[in-house]
Amino acid sequence: MKNKTVVFIGHRACPGLTEHQLLLVIEKRIHEGYTHFLSGGMGQFDWLCARCVSSLKTRYPHLKNILIVPYVPFSIQEPSYFDEILYPVMLGQASFSSAIPKRNQYLVDHASLALCYVDHPWGGAAKTYQYARKKALKLINLGALSTDLP
Repeated sequence: MKNKTVVFIGHRACPGLTEHQLLLVIEKRIHEGYTHFLSGGMGQFDWLCARCVSSLKTRYPHLKNILIVPYVPFSIQEPSYFDEILYPVMLGQASFSSAIPKRNQYLVDHASLALCYVDHPWGGAAKTYQYARKKALKLINLGALSTDLP
């Protein structure tokens, strides 16, 4: 799944980011050959990204929009957005408190590019962003002027 796969990493809120802006950024990735899009399904940024990929499937039906859940049961706002909903086997052994960070690592480990909205250096999105940097993933951060956060 890693080749030409985008993971979405973002805070719960993404102030100032419009659906139109995000559609343009995602469509550019499609033109670069990216076909698989991984979401964690938690927060405004994840759902905005999932909705954008879902709507782009009308023009690009070969796209795969995949939700990776950290535990079961998991509340899914719009299951119709996704082609697949996966619960990685390795998460079955994770405690409830560690399931989300482990899922986030799984997302990064299975992607070749991270499309992010990270505008402050704390919280789960910032930790996942730092993990992606450490793994030398290509990063596009829409939440900051620079792709480098402290």
